[in-house]
Amino acid sequence: MRWLVRLVTPIVWRIPGHAGRKLHGFARAEEGSRIDLLQAARQTPSVVRRARYLRHALDETRHAAMFARASARLRRDDGRPPLGPPVADTEELFERLGEVGFLAFVHRGERRGRQQFEIYRDHFARRGDARTAAIFEAILADERQHEGYTREVLVEVAGGERPARAALRRAARWEAWRTWRRAGRFVVERLYTVAMMALYVAIAPLALAVRRLQPARRGWLPPGED
Repeated sequence: MRWLVRLVTPIVWRIPGHAGRKLHGFARAEEGSRIDLLQAARQTPSVVRRARYLRHALDETRHAAMFARASARLRRDDGRPPLGPPVADTEELFERLGEVGFLAFVHRGERRGRQQFEIYRDHFARRGDARTAAIFEAILADERQHEGYTREVLVEVAGGERPARAALRRAARWEAWRTWRRAGRFVVERLYTVAMMALYVAIAPLALAVRRLQPARRGWLPPGED
């Protein structure tokens, strides 16, 4: 998948307005991670893991603010208004997946984020945008630490390297299913919108004909004519 990100990166980041939107999307993702980690800290039975989740959540808070500021700056440079503070929801991942599944999911996300951010850092450095490249570089230091500690804790909680690898495979399958389901919902919603628009266009002549044949009557109607 890295080859695809590397291939499209020089193209998509040059689309007018895309950079600001994408960085704001990163800010929302980091905010969502912060919420999930705070929930994990409340629910884990381990005091040590609770502390590590809280430290991770603080990092995500800082990352969300950094991406949001960078997004606002790039949008102002393009003559566009900022998108505002990042707002995210939660899927209750710790409760849904359990601690082992949650750790596997987070580890995969941190690894994927680290790989993508390395590509984006290099891209902005080549473009001469040292300011944006520096943001990715600063966040990468935390991403590498998060990737490492979640793998370590996953092995501990899962009970060994083999069950940890099995948990990662389950997390990959769950992510694929979630992505497919979201894509299907997106397509269905768009198809519904198109179908309703087509229906309105189709019945518009009929509605006009009915109004001409039965013009609306104004005022109060006599009893029995309503």
